Amino acid sequence: MLELCRAARRDPAAAMVLERWQAWQQALENGCNRAESRFHRRAYERAREAAMGVLLMELARSRRRSARRRSRAPGDARRSRRGSPTRA
Repeated sequence: MLELCRAARRDPAAAMVLERWQAWQQALENGCNRAESRFHRRAYERAREAAMGVLLMELARSRRRSARRRSRAPGDARRSRRGSPTRA
């Protein structure tokens, strides 16, 4: 998941995951106590879960766009419009 977020770091949700991960790792390096470690771990986990949803929705959206572009090739007389009845 971290690699996916690094690749999509322009997305605010992915950037938040990376920030939370860094904060958790830094707290561990500084010798934080168990409660503080748990706090940072859970903050990272919440950000990770939120980012997964956002990134999956973005992937689905981009796939739908790609599929529409492929189906609407230049010169394609079968272009359909949303909401218009389909002729048989």
